[in-house]
Amino acid sequence: MPITLYRGDSRPPDPLNPADPPTAANSIRGAGGFQPWVITPLATGREVINRCIVPRGPVPALPPPADQTSLQALLTTSNVSLIDVLRNIKAEKTRRTIHLSTDTTIDSGGYPTGYVYQMQFNLNVQALGQGAVTPVNADTQLASATKANVFFDGATLATSTLFGISGGPVNPGVEAAFLTVIPMVYITHYCIPGKADAGSATRPWIAF
Repeated sequence: MPITLYRGDSRPPDPLNPADPPTAANSIRGAGGFQPWVITPLATGREVINRCIVPRGPVPALPPPADQTSLQALLTTSNVSLIDVLRNIKAEKTRRTIHLSTDTTIDSGGYPTGYVYQMQFNLNVQALGQGAVTPVNADTQLASATKANVFFDGATLATSTLFGISGGPVNPGVEAAFLTVIPMVYITHYCIPGKADAGSATRPWIAF
């Protein structure tokens, strides 16, 4: 059963001027979906997660300019945890980040009155990144009040091309931070900017 996640963005699905060619700067379609400010190889994203799980992997070498961030410094510490990384992700607001924030609620990404995009994924989750792999059927499986989880789209993290770290309470919403790009194929609907709730009668969902 797919899980629905949301992301806010200032960009429209297509260029506002139909005469303009779509680019990553003027539209989500031009970007081919969502991309973090700094795109990392899949291997590097996995290294970020594995660095936080005992037995710890090596310190990932984040590509510039992410190598100058507090996340890079955090990953060099000997006892870094998944929740440490998730808290860093929530706090970091520069354009040097390697993650994509999504949420289980429509009040997501800091853009609730901008464009809101709805996405659907078939994901698995490991509590604390270890132990049993469970299909995600509800937001409660991504939640964790004091720790963090690892989610991915394959049978294991090693075989996945979509993955990240999730945590936080169900109310107001669970953060699911992807350490990969999110291709356009996962976007199903969007809402135009407005003050009404996304999905309401005056601000309905539109097929992407």
